[in-house]
Amino acid sequence: MIDLQPSITAIENLLRDGSEASLTYAALECRLAIERICYERLRIAHDYISNDDLKKWQPKDIVNVLIQEVDRNAAATFTYFISREPVPEGASPPTVEDFEQSEYIPFGTQIGFDPGELGKLWNALANLALHISIPETRDTPVTLYGEAERIRKKVSEALEEIKRISQGTLLATGLGEEVSFDCHCGTKNKRRLGLLKNGQTVSCINPGCDESYTYLEDTLEFGRRTLAIVCRRCGSQQDVPKKKVEKLPKDKRLYFSCEGCGEEISIEWRPMQGQKTNPLVASPESTPSP
Repeated sequence: MIDLQPSITAIENLLRDGSEASLTYAALECRLAIERICYERLRIAHDYISNDDLKKWQPKDIVNVLIQEVDRNAAATFTYFISREPVPEGASPPTVEDFEQSEYIPFGTQIGFDPGELGKLWNALANLALHISIPETRDTPVTLYGEAERIRKKVSEALEEIKRISQGTLLATGLGEEVSFDCHCGTKNKRRLGLLKNGQTVSCINPGCDESYTYLEDTLEFGRRTLAIVCRRCGSQQDVPKKKVEKLPKDKRLYFSCEGCGEEISIEWRPMQGQKTNPLVASPESTPSP
């Protein structure tokens, strides 16, 4: 579990100081703590998702992606229990009645939160304390800090939420049936079966790998996404990772050697001008003969 106590202590000390500068720094500490809360959940989930599959970097958006693709309970409150007595070696698999009669002890609680509300706090702290208001006229003064009382109120609100979340004693990556595949680079990838969608694109979890795959629901397989490049010299075909081409900047080229003849091949994006043609073309009117 992430240790939020250093952040909590720093925020409390800055609130006690009460100066405009201290309140501004307290707002920054709150935002950093919120980011740590969300990014720590991402860190432990990286066995199931790549950074390349995150659409946005804001804390609330990352947690929402984890809920949709890794663990429905990524931001939920729950407690894990374990049976006090282990199942005897060689015994028959326990029945439902056996589980119900067992004695359980708690071994950890995850404290949940509302990603949307936490995101609102994160944004409000920046709007109130971390930006200077734009002057509307020549006579409008440019202030050094935001309004102290409004900042104090929002910092205190954020602090209470950070304290509540800090009471958790574990972070979990969820439960459920998994499917896995070995990437072209050799890295083993796994996903929660219940959260996969047919046709979904999945990137390899290896940060240095440019491979991506399409999930095929009918076969529970992951098809490699590639572009088939044919060498003009020898005619041999080479599969290039599609994601590698998609990430290629517009003013750069991707170079590689043909596996058949060694010819250097390059790929680049080029703007193309399209022309619309009207399928209905009027023919010239015929002139009647005298």
